[in-house]
Amino acid sequence: MRTSHLTSLASLPSLLVAIGCAAWMPAALAQADPGVFVSPPEGTVTVYHRKSEGSYGKYDGPVKWTHGQREWNGRKLVSFSSDFASQLMDPKTHGAVVQFNAAGQPTMSFSPELKLEWPLAAGKAWTSTHQLTTYQPPGVLSLTMTFKVEVYEDVTVPAGTYKAFKVVQTSSFGEVDQNWVVPSLGLATVKRISDRPASHPLGAGHIEGVLLSRTVPPR
Repeated sequence: MRTSHLTSLASLPSLLVAIGCAAWMPAALAQADPGVFVSPPEGTVTVYHRKSEGSYGKYDGPVKWTHGQREWNGRKLVSFSSDFASQLMDPKTHGAVVQFNAAGQPTMSFSPELKLEWPLAAGKAWTSTHQLTTYQPPGVLSLTMTFKVEVYEDVTVPAGTYKAFKVVQTSSFGEVDQNWVVPSLGLATVKRISDRPASHPLGAGHIEGVLLSRTVPPR
């Protein structure tokens, strides 16, 4: 693995069928969400507070993401775009297909798409392997991801309190991503904490994000 091929991996997508038993959980936290992702309406705007350092880049402030549609290589995909980057998702699996930088240039794509396995349920775990294509510079790498849905729990962020699935994903590069997901509301991220060890090809880094607000257009 050549480190130069990993320079575009500054932000692997935060994603993403056995039904886990939730009988041990308090009644208030019993799984009410069916765990299947419902795509938000086009034009939905989510705003997060991002705080990052190290190999994720130094930043402390809001980031606005807008939901829409875009074609890529003849495919009509769901888009999530911000001033920092954009990501195109498969409309059926809601998995990450390709990412672009702020200038609109592709930085990496995944085959098959990098996705969560729906429905989510506490205790569910799986592993997936992908061909990762980087564009700046060009290269092809093998990426293995392991996932575990650790718990279905309350999580409180500035936008409110949500019942969310805590999904922990670990990449073969050593990056560990903790992500709280509310599938029934189309919220792929309510809260996120990611870390890279010093042994990561890009070096150590830490990033946190919390949902500040969400605006859904009238139907």
